[in-house]
Amino acid sequence: MNKIQMLKARLNDEDFQKKSMSKAGTLAYNLFRFVFLFSMCFIILYPVLYMVSVAIRQSSDLYDPTVIWIPKHFTFENFPMVIEALDYWRLLVNTLFFSTVSTLFSVISCALAGYGFARFQFKLKGILFALLLFTLIIPPQIVSIPMYLQYAEFDFFGIGSLIGLFTGETLAVNLLNTPLTLFVPAILGQGLRSGLLIYVFRQFFRGMPAALEDAAYIDGCGVFSTFARIIVPNASGSFLVVSLLSFVWYYNDFFFTSMYFSDTPTISVGLASLKSMLSMLVEGDQNADPYSIITQMQAGCLLAIIPLTIVFLFLQKKFIKSIEHSGIVG
Repeated sequence: MNKIQMLKARLNDEDFQKKSMSKAGTLAYNLFRFVFLFSMCFIILYPVLYMVSVAIRQSSDLYDPTVIWIPKHFTFENFPMVIEALDYWRLLVNTLFFSTVSTLFSVISCALAGYGFARFQFKLKGILFALLLFTLIIPPQIVSIPMYLQYAEFDFFGIGSLIGLFTGETLAVNLLNTPLTLFVPAILGQGLRSGLLIYVFRQFFRGMPAALEDAAYIDGCGVFSTFARIIVPNASGSFLVVSLLSFVWYYNDFFFTSMYFSDTPTISVGLASLKSMLSMLVEGDQNADPYSIITQMQAGCLLAIIPLTIVFLFLQKKFIKSIEHSGIVG
C-alpha cells in the first residue's frame, strides 16, 4: 500500500508540474504577444499621435523640454490658419471629386478584366496576365514623360493622326489640367495600381462556384447579364475592398496630380507647398513666431487624413470582414 501511495503521489506531482509548466508557457506566450502587438501599434500610431499632439499646442511648447506629449497650452488656432492658407475646402472638393469618379471607373474596368481572366479561356491568356503583373513593378517615373506628351496632344489613340493624313492637320486636344488625365486610364483599366485590383478580382472570382453561372446560362442569361445579376451581388466584399484601396490611392496621389494639374490642385499637392505659403505669411507678419510653422504643418497633415479616417471608421467592420474573402489573404 505504501508503494501504491508513493506512486500515486509521484504521478500527482508530475501532473502538477506539467500543468504548472503549461500555465507558465501560456502566460509567457500571452505576455510576449501583448508586448509585441503593443510595440507594433505604437510604431504605427506614433506619427499620428505626434501629429495630434503638435497640432493642438502653441509654438512655445515646442522648445519647452517639459512638454513631450501633453501640451501645456492647448489651442485650435492652427487649424483655421491652415484652412485659409491652404484653401482647404476647395482642395478637398477637388480631391474627393477626382478620387470618387476615378475609383468608380477603376472598379468597373478592373472587375470586368478580372472576371475575364478568371472565367474565360483565350489565346495568350497567361502571357497577358504576366504582363499585367509586370505593370506592378514598373515605376511610374519611367512612363511619366510619354504619358505627359500623350495628354498634351491627345489624338484619340491614333485616330487623329490618321485623319491628319487626309486633312493635313492632326486632330488632337490638350487634356492637361482636366480630370480626363485620371479618368481615361481608369476607364481603360490602367489607373493607379489597376494591376493589383485586377489580380484581387481575379482571385475572388476564381473562388466562386461555377454552378452559379451555369444556372444563369441555363435560364437564358448572357455573359454580361450573368456578371451584373449573379456575380456582382455575390462579390460585394471584393468590391468594397477594391473601392477603398483605390480611393485611398487616388486621394493620396501626388506624382500624377502634380504633373497633370496646375489650376486644380489636390490636398496632397497643396500640402507639398504649404510650408512655403506659411513662410510667406510669417515673413509678412513681424509679430509671428517662426516656430508656428511646425505646428501649422502638423495641423495641415491632420486635416488631410481626417476624411480618410472618417471613411475607415464607418466601413472598418465590413472592410476587415471582406478582406479575408477578397483574395488578398490566403
